[in-house]
Amino acid sequence: MEKISSMKVNILNKTLTELENGVLNLGQPKYRAEQVFKSIHKYSVSDFKGIKGIPENLKQILENHYYIDNLKLSDLKESPNDKTKKFLFELPSGNKIETVLIFEKERKTICVSTQAGCNVGCEFCATGKIGFRINLEASQIISQIYEVINITGIFPTNIVYMGMGEPFLNYENVIKSLLIITNKNGIGIPSGRITVSTVGFKDKLRKFTGDILKKENQSIKNIKLAFSLHSTDNGFREKLIPTSKKNPLKDIYKELSYFYSKTKNKVTYEYIFFEGLNDKKEDINRLTRLSKMIPCNINIIPFHKIGFKLNEPLEKFNSKESEKNIDGNKNSLSNKKLFEFIEELKSQKVVVNLRASSGVDIFAACGQLAAGRTDNIAR
Repeated sequence: MEKISSMKVNILNKTLTELENGVLNLGQPKYRAEQVFKSIHKYSVSDFKGIKGIPENLKQILENHYYIDNLKLSDLKESPNDKTKKFLFELPSGNKIETVLIFEKERKTICVSTQAGCNVGCEFCATGKIGFRINLEASQIISQIYEVINITGIFPTNIVYMGMGEPFLNYENVIKSLLIITNKNGIGIPSGRITVSTVGFKDKLRKFTGDILKKENQSIKNIKLAFSLHSTDNGFREKLIPTSKKNPLKDIYKELSYFYSKTKNKVTYEYIFFEGLNDKKEDINRLTRLSKMIPCNINIIPFHKIGFKLNEPLEKFNSKESEKNIDGNKNSLSNKKLFEFIEELKSQKVVVNLRASSGVDIFAACGQLAAGRTDNIAR
């Protein structure tokens, strides 16, 4: 008689390798793990009784040791301007996270969260303003993707780990989630279509490089990296991103070079534009030199106002009067400085793009997640 486990675990947290070991420990053939994994992750089976091709006794064994738990949808907003969708999910702990579905030409990108809140505390980010709540389990990261697919019927072309939280401060669960979503027995997202964003931590980038290149991790070897730069001046960057005090740019640049030298995966630099603060001639010169260090592209991002008071010198950008609509008109006064900055970089042969501000009207754009929710307003 199979003994019922007193501590059931969410099977969605298990990679295929972990599930194979678990099935063997339960006295079952190893190949059964692949059948179970495929049913749950590829065919969205939400109950062990619904798994086809396995014996009834195995279904009961699974029921005794595991459970399947997806996220609970609390709210869904859609932008009337660009059809961006923002999903509010509730965790068993009562904390809430946001996930965004972005449409851009042929791309359908799901932006996932890795933490409820964040413990980095970036000055320009609403998530950082609410503080850290909890790290997400791997199951809660991947379930964001599964629920968006189930709710909308839309399968993503790309996944970005750029939602709430700092992925490298929930490292093990992020790696595990990447292994699960890239597995060909699951939804099989090609790793080259996945980007992980980070503010940068010494030694973590080097570890990430080594981990995605491990023989057993072949499915994630082409993961792309986005570095939240925002300033090439250490002093100003420390005001924007508190953790950069212990992670100076010279150290991070070395690790980014190491990442490219080993993986050959191009790096993206994320750069929020703050007129008069990070768009000076010396900023352009430093960005130009940086762009020559390794193959990369620089994404220029308009600042999006958030529902929290900011410290100077950023608060002036957060006022309603200074809100700017990046509408593509290079001659409009509100866009002139931004486009001049981009054109100057292009003249220096820098690969630079203006990142679309999708979902600004529903607080779903870069830096805005958690800003539109009264339950998360910092007190």
